[in-house]
Amino acid sequence: MRQYSKKTFVWIAWMWMIFFLMPTFEGVHEYTKGLDPSWCIALKVAIENKFRFGQDFLFTYGPLGFLNTGYIPSGFVYQLVSFLVHLLIQVGFVVLIIEIVKKSASKVIALFFAGLCFFPYRFVGDLSFTLLILQIGFLLLFLQNKKIYSLGIVTIITIIAFFIKLNLSLAMLVIWFGSLLFFVLRRYLTIKFATVLASSTIVLMLILAFILQTDILIYLTSGVKLIDGYIDAQAVMNDINGIRLVLALLALLVIISLFLGICWDYLPFKVNNKELIADRFYVICLIAMSLFLSYKQSFASLSSTNLYGFFLFFPVMIGLILLVENSKKIQIKVIVLILCSLLFRNAIHWYWTGNLRDYVFSALPTAKKDLGNWQHRESTIEGIGTFISTSSVVRFFSHSFDDENITYTKEDVLERSFPHSVNEYLSKGTVDILPWEISYIMVNKLKYNPRPIVQTYQAYSGYLDSLNAQKYQSSTAPDYLLYQEFPYREQYFFWDEDRTKLCMLANYKVVDTLAVKQSVGYDSLLVLKQNTNKKTVQYNLAKKVTVKTFEKIDLPDSDELLFLKFNLKYSLFGQITRLAFQPPYLFVNFVYDDNRVERFRVIPSVLKGGVIANIKVKSFSDASTFFNTKGLKNTKIKSIQLDSPYQWGFSDSTEISIEKVIF
Repeated sequence: MRQYSKKTFVWIAWMWMIFFLMPTFEGVHEYTKGLDPSWCIALKVAIENKFRFGQDFLFTYGPLGFLNTGYIPSGFVYQLVSFLVHLLIQVGFVVLIIEIVKKSASKVIALFFAGLCFFPYRFVGDLSFTLLILQIGFLLLFLQNKKIYSLGIVTIITIIAFFIKLNLSLAMLVIWFGSLLFFVLRRYLTIKFATVLASSTIVLMLILAFILQTDILIYLTSGVKLIDGYIDAQAVMNDINGIRLVLALLALLVIISLFLGICWDYLPFKVNNKELIADRFYVICLIAMSLFLSYKQSFASLSSTNLYGFFLFFPVMIGLILLVENSKKIQIKVIVLILCSLLFRNAIHWYWTGNLRDYVFSALPTAKKDLGNWQHRESTIEGIGTFISTSSVVRFFSHSFDDENITYTKEDVLERSFPHSVNEYLSKGTVDILPWEISYIMVNKLKYNPRPIVQTYQAYSGYLDSLNAQKYQSSTAPDYLLYQEFPYREQYFFWDEDRTKLCMLANYKVVDTLAVKQSVGYDSLLVLKQNTNKKTVQYNLAKKVTVKTFEKIDLPDSDELLFLKFNLKYSLFGQITRLAFQPPYLFVNFVYDDNRVERFRVIPSVLKGGVIANIKVKSFSDASTFFNTKGLKNTKIKSIQLDSPYQWGFSDSTEISIEKVIF
């Protein structure tokens, strides 16, 4: 009877995964315009055109990043890789669910919670975090049964993750090598075997880097700078204000308190067995680290969707404790914590959708897309049919190896098409676009020649900006540039990528201005063409001084462009808040030559790299004047002053340098 029961639940676990998880691994079959689709498409194009990652193309996503975005490059090989990786993930989760079921006295309850944990509305949409959960799950499984196959799977997962998303994969490498050391110290592995596993990981990563055309050293070093700058540049609170923010933080506080309650049971004085203490310390460190990574991902840019994302992964990560924990008391606490996180997650889901029908037939965090599919149905029955068909195994297989060309929606094509006369001269050369809207290049079938950091808002440090500037100064620079200027969040967006803009001034000239009709109004773009003779940009130091961080700085009256650098540093409290939640926000007040004053958000890492300080470029008209007159006819900024509601978050004094720009 026991064997029969065991087999029954194993089959239930398998069928659960096959019919519910597999369909979520579906590639994108229609492009859209916008910020996020732009980098997803750029990543796909970079892979198809065999760009060298780390050198020609640099992003937080790597050459296997398409496994996360769904924008799968053309070719059977990429489809096959996608299928195999997703199959590995499915099988991995099946194994973990079965192990949870095996350890529990109540099989029905165990399977119920395993299902809730491992199938929370397409949580596998973020493949990098899915792999993190799998990595930790199989490390804990090895801790439980000491079966070597678990470590083999962890090796594969760690290597794949490294080429998908660099920022999270660095943490996964630390977890992997740290775990090997722990297993050696606990004598679960011999030093020789642990060395073989570590060496195999490194060698296979180098081989795969060669195959995937990745300059691994630059990929690593530059990627670290991308990750560090991301914390400052992307810290924002979207559509969460007032009472909603308070409630969100209270929900988080409840979750943290309950988790600390579980940690309390792991304290040394609660157990006498030293070996058990070491293993429990390892377990709690793994789970705590994964939760912190998920928390930082969600709260860097705080919004309803990101909050949902945190509560999406939380129950899965907590549920992994059930793989290794025999104490019924701790198991009950884990289940209570899972239920609480499920409650918060569904509360956010309800808040997003607003009514029962949309709540039931939508799948956050892609709720907007799913709701669109649902609401456009003529009847409820048709809507249910659409929902089921988009989540069926049949649809997955029917599209997995479909190599048709991906196209834009008809509406997007209409809003992105250039006149024939424009395409005629643009098609004779290569093209890049600033700040990011690649759909203009794709729709008009132009030859895309991107700078390494493909989106302006991602070049959020002097080092990253300089990589793009070098591209525009080099022999591989694009022949034409398309340029737009528009607001980005509450930031003074012109200060992003200023070294690159100065190289544009030196080596390009405006040859056309485009007004592309949109559903509402027009989209304005400048067309710049590369000059025959290249010039270099030189910076002559005019002034270097240490000032009080928040005092007013009067800029010299000059017709030349002034390049200002702030060597701004966080205070100890600022560094703590930057790590624990978000960095303290920084603002700048401009006083123009007509005595008008404006206030903008600014990014410390951008200020440190250097900005064009003495002219205003806030609109498309300002940008056109800047590129046509080299800033001579732009409104002048005569003084700037940093400001912050959190002045305690920054050092009292800052070293600044003012340089004159000479072409």
